[in-house]
Amino acid sequence: MKSMLRFVVAILAIVPMCALAQNAPARDGGPPTKTTFVRLGGRGNGIIIERMTPDPVKSKIAILVTHPEHANNFNYFHGLELAKYGYTILLVNNYGPEETYEEYLAPIAAGIKELHTRGVEKVVLAGHSSGGTELTFYQDVAENGPAACQQPERIYKCQTKDAQNLPKADGVIILDANSGAVSRVLALNPAMNPHNARQIDPSLDMFDAKNGYDPATGKANYSPDFLKKYFAAQAARANQMDDEAAARLDKILKGEGQFKDDEPFVVAGSSGAGRAANGANPSGTDLRLLAQTHAPHLLLKADGTQSTQIVTGVGGPSQRPDQQGLLAQTTVNVTVKHYLSFDAIRVKPDFHLTADNITGIDWTSSGDSMEGNVEGIHVPTLVVAAGCGADLVLLEITYDLTAAKDKDYVAVEGANHNMGPCKPEYGDTYKRAFDYMDGWLSKPGRF
Repeated sequence: MKSMLRFVVAILAIVPMCALAQNAPARDGGPPTKTTFVRLGGRGNGIIIERMTPDPVKSKIAILVTHPEHANNFNYFHGLELAKYGYTILLVNNYGPEETYEEYLAPIAAGIKELHTRGVEKVVLAGHSSGGTELTFYQDVAENGPAACQQPERIYKCQTKDAQNLPKADGVIILDANSGAVSRVLALNPAMNPHNARQIDPSLDMFDAKNGYDPATGKANYSPDFLKKYFAAQAARANQMDDEAAARLDKILKGEGQFKDDEPFVVAGSSGAGRAANGANPSGTDLRLLAQTHAPHLLLKADGTQSTQIVTGVGGPSQRPDQQGLLAQTTVNVTVKHYLSFDAIRVKPDFHLTADNITGIDWTSSGDSMEGNVEGIHVPTLVVAAGCGADLVLLEITYDLTAAKDKDYVAVEGANHNMGPCKPEYGDTYKRAFDYMDGWLSKPGRF
């Protein structure tokens, strides 16, 4: 057992968090359950988990869980855990090529329909990590139709046939989710030549001690001038790559591309996993950035009490200079269509990170933008933030932007991305998080 634990720790040190999110262990025990396999069309299938002895009330509420990146979601921790509380759970896998973001619509729609045929009365979408953006995209289009993903500012517009007449969910849980294309912009390294990873501009290198980085601690204290220059270069690089991909797509559609349908698109210096992986985001080294919420929110504290207060993150540095230039860690290697649909988002000249906010993002220019998606969501919405996580501020922006009148933001002190304690002194963060979700889901009259 000890050798296995050492192996897991070693793997965690080199694999981005999003790749392991759905494999976090659920707790053992709980009432006996049964599992049923269901087919969800040509590109999706799922498993339904139910108690052997159903809860007469909670079993009528279903939780749909999924995650992009061809993940195997059949052991996703928050689905397995919520099943113990008596809810019906549907874990969905998608087997499409993931060329465009709208591919996720059909399997999720089929899952909601399947749940209703089995007697479920209410369906709640529960998105963790990258699943938060995927499921909020679905709900936005389900509530508002194809217009939600075809607005003028959208860089890559969806096709109407995939976005019509989608069944709506009745609620949304956003569980320490990241922000899709936004997270990728935050991890974009403007010091690295996007077509030659060996060429580094020292004036923009956030890992250079001359710019405020301390290699001994992994932390930094960047000057306002450096940050201003860095974020301006980051914004310019993001828009440059978006424009390059759009121009190449235009040639493809005119029959002038390298291939008839699509073509490779590689961006060096960009992390597909965002801040918490091995990108180049100054907020992962200068811990003054994105460090706290701008408004008071409910905090589930380690001592078992609750407090409404400004929530301050307790995580440490998360960016590693030794990972820069590694193909798997700091390169987006996709196609033109995939890049435009998943990774492209418009960044404005005033792009900047502060202690409690991000400015200068056109949130609705991408479907892979949780903040933009929630602007069209009106059903009850719960945002759960991990106190040791990287996304306290992005999750607060999501909470602020959602159109839902019934909305809550709660932070779990000391919880990591998968709701376990980041340090032993934070106690049973897992139970506190899921007990709160259970109370939110089962509140009379909510659904």
